[in-house]
Amino acid sequence: MRRGLVLLTAGMVAAVGGVAQAEVTDAEPVLHDGDLLLRNHSFEDGLTGWSPTNGRGGEPTPPCRDAVTTTTEWASDGSRALLLPGRPPCRRVGAVNSSVSVSPGQHYTAFAHVHADKAATIRLRWLDEQGRVVSVSSSTTRRGSDVAEVSASAPAAAREVQVELAAADRALFDQVLITAPLTVLDRQITKGTSYLSMAAGVDENGRAVTYAVGTGSEHDPAVLTVTDILTGEVVRNVRLPGATGAWGIRQNPVTGTVYVGTYSAPALWLYTPGASEAVRVGAPPIEAWGFMYDIDFDDDGVAYGGGWGEPTDGFAGAAVYRYVEGEGFQGTLGPNPLVTDAYYSRTVAYEEQTKTVFVGTGTKPHLVGCSTVGEPRCKDFIGLFSEKLQASPWVYGITAGNGYVMAWAGDSQSLGDDNLVILRVWRDDADELQAEVVAEVEGVIYNGSSPVVDGKVYYSKANDPGQPLYAFDLATREEVTMPNSNTGIFSRRWEAVELDDPAWPGTTLVGWNSGAYLVKYNLDTHRLERTKVEGIPDVSLQVHSITEGPDGRIWSAGYLTGGLGGVAPMRDDEHVTFAVGGQAEAMISYRGRVYQGTYPYARIESFTYDEVASGETPRIDCTIGAGQNRPYGLLGHGDRIYYGTQAEYGHNEGAFGWLDLATGECTTLDGVVGHQSVNTIAASGDKVFGGGSIFYSWDGLPIEDQAKLLIFDESRQEARTTPWPIPNTRAVNAAVTDQDGVVWFYAEGWLLALDPTTEEWIHREHIFPDWKPGDRIAGNYGQMVVASDGWIYGNVGGRVFGFDPRRTLAQGSAADTLTILTEGAGPYLTLDAYDNLYVTYRATALLRIDPRPFVREASRR
Repeated sequence: MRRGLVLLTAGMVAAVGGVAQAEVTDAEPVLHDGDLLLRNHSFEDGLTGWSPTNGRGGEPTPPCRDAVTTTTEWASDGSRALLLPGRPPCRRVGAVNSSVSVSPGQHYTAFAHVHADKAATIRLRWLDEQGRVVSVSSSTTRRGSDVAEVSASAPAAAREVQVELAAADRALFDQVLITAPLTVLDRQITKGTSYLSMAAGVDENGRAVTYAVGTGSEHDPAVLTVTDILTGEVVRNVRLPGATGAWGIRQNPVTGTVYVGTYSAPALWLYTPGASEAVRVGAPPIEAWGFMYDIDFDDDGVAYGGGWGEPTDGFAGAAVYRYVEGEGFQGTLGPNPLVTDAYYSRTVAYEEQTKTVFVGTGTKPHLVGCSTVGEPRCKDFIGLFSEKLQASPWVYGITAGNGYVMAWAGDSQSLGDDNLVILRVWRDDADELQAEVVAEVEGVIYNGSSPVVDGKVYYSKANDPGQPLYAFDLATREEVTMPNSNTGIFSRRWEAVELDDPAWPGTTLVGWNSGAYLVKYNLDTHRLERTKVEGIPDVSLQVHSITEGPDGRIWSAGYLTGGLGGVAPMRDDEHVTFAVGGQAEAMISYRGRVYQGTYPYARIESFTYDEVASGETPRIDCTIGAGQNRPYGLLGHGDRIYYGTQAEYGHNEGAFGWLDLATGECTTLDGVVGHQSVNTIAASGDKVFGGGSIFYSWDGLPIEDQAKLLIFDESRQEARTTPWPIPNTRAVNAAVTDQDGVVWFYAEGWLLALDPTTEEWIHREHIFPDWKPGDRIAGNYGQMVVASDGWIYGNVGGRVFGFDPRRTLAQGSAADTLTILTEGAGPYLTLDAYDNLYVTYRATALLRIDPRPFVREASRR
């Protein structure tokens, strides 16, 4: 095995298991920021940027200076192509492009689309500092339509390179491209930030404002947006460096400080109204704490906050931290953990009459009340909820006050299966916390209700056109629709404020949605005002999945708040981005469309470039259902898109199924892999293979301890499983079918090959004993793809490798060709039409890898 490239975060990689590394004569590859852009690469501007040659780099003879032209008779890109006529006296002519900069010792590959009567040549002309040719590298194609390529390392004296195209007979060239060995393509998805949390409060001048946190990425951080409620104008935007976003934000009613609980880099942030920066406090000292959620305050301004931790890392269960401004974190409220069967303390609210903090948990629902005075004496009230809600995954949102608690519980999807449970709470003569159900209102949407206002609470419902507000009278227990209240939003929170303006007397409800729509509704006058807030910053989002599209672009989908980006191979100046689409756990290209497996609704969606460019959102082709939410496995095979999924929160069985492209119908086989998920799929002939993982869902601890292989026989329409042949395997990470129909799998360091006909394992090899995933293995941990030359490439936990499957089977080992191209990449892997590899990198970017130097070195062994 050979390690061919650098670590993306350090220097050269040491050899694995003592295997000797082949001598590398080229310079250590470096990251190239952006593409090497050849001027007028597709001849749409005629011969601009190109000069005629004699076909060997020299000046053409005088009669041939005008022989080189462009034509519209054929083109691979746009409408024009270069024409070399191939007629006497100018049979051999050429054209050379203006130069681009190179680094000595680095490997470069150039491409050109060719339509030739006979042979055609593409050359790299290496130039020194004075522009003199120091060397020439060339490659010749045969007749017909093809992609010519030339690949070579820049000589020590080279500082620039030119691409020359030549032919001795009639030939047309188009779409001339060049790549460095490692190219970073930055900021693939850019759109206006989306807001996941909001609170109403006051600024440094006493002005009523909203505080909302917009989602960014690790390299384009979250933003705290302060907006004047009366005018709808942004007061300021404050960045939170290192944070991706926040689900929790509140203003301390005692100190006026704004508290923000962030994720990705989980931390509590404090913001003083009027300041230009926020202060990062850090995470509470709770073992394996990994995420911040909701926040609220008691009468003294003590903060209480929820969060989440990874149970496989030692997180014991849902907990609530205490924080005192000026003093720091003060342990937990109540025991740590509050409960052991739920790992999310998703929502927190303080009720002042009972001096109690109420906590809602997931993915096992609990509503726990803990006293803030004296001993916490925590008490769980989930038994008061309906059986339906007790069997659901979440108590997701809570508002409290005036002796009432309003808990929003269900599946949290706002599709009609979430209810608002209204409890009256009090303390009896023994100071014991008591509660009774006032009502359970069906079909309420995110994130539950407003606080109590004059004996009423307000909310909206699912599947209700216009999203009007409803009022529930706590005394009469009657519900009415408020007049003129079509808000048009799913608000992050409904707040009750008093505005210093006679046009808004008394109490006004204020809402804010993910798209920065600010809604005001006055309870006295029924005046409604809906404002699209301007001044919202654009952010670049984390790339969550990638694929080559049918249009040749490399498509990216954004994390959490979605969005799409597309970039043409080796032309990052032809980049597009669209603010449509959701979080895609997987993407593939099949039959002219890009298909996505999207979270959280477990859908198969699809799009074309023309559709999203015209403003359409991706088409919903299938809702998987069956308690699923993350379709990590996607494969186009025959007339079907096969999918494999992880279970929804609160469920413990993944699923497998397919979208029938002929009928548009979806078939989901739930439970076919038991308490496992299916995160990778390959097919050969009439059999489809799914790799199982004991991590059935994003949350919770595994029930099983050994991965399975799912085998679906299309001829019989039957699914079955067989144990994975390597003991102690938790997850099958990647699967792909080679050009001979053999199915290859990667599982936690092992490379295996399966004969699909006999279902016998024909290769087993522990190729990476040093490379093990963590305690929880994500559904996107590994991918493999097949290049046009038959090589298989993989990305497993950021290690990108390649091998020749035919030589591996012939020799009984992958050692001779197995090559590590790089380490430190993000997840996902795809190929462009030129067999360049793409992986996610630095959160918001892509990294393109030219594998040719590594294949060349492996072929010599």
